[in-house]
Amino acid sequence: MQMPNMNGANMSADNPMRNLPPEAKKNLLQPDEEIGAMLVARLSAMSEQELQMLDTVITAEVAQVLMKLLPELQELIEEVGGRESPQAAPRQAAQADPQMGALGGMA
Repeated sequence: MQMPNMNGANMSADNPMRNLPPEAKKNLLQPDEEIGAMLVARLSAMSEQELQMLDTVITAEVAQVLMKLLPELQELIEEVGGRESPQAAPRQAAQADPQMGALGGMA
């Protein structure tokens, strides 16, 4: 599936969520099991070096933004972080080892 050309797009000017009913907004922001399973499959297909690179570059702050984009990551990070709260897991993983990113040593 090819992604649409986003050059020049101003996401805040034409917010597609603006006209959605509250229930639809809530449902849209919920994690999807199929997407979560796909993310796990893709992560498990990565090499040790690729996982370490992700672990190095995904800081707690970046993880918070990524979890808004992909709420399925929240569950994944919680699993790695020992089932902590959504905000605590990335922070704890980053604090546990300053060299370790938000995924907390998934490799």
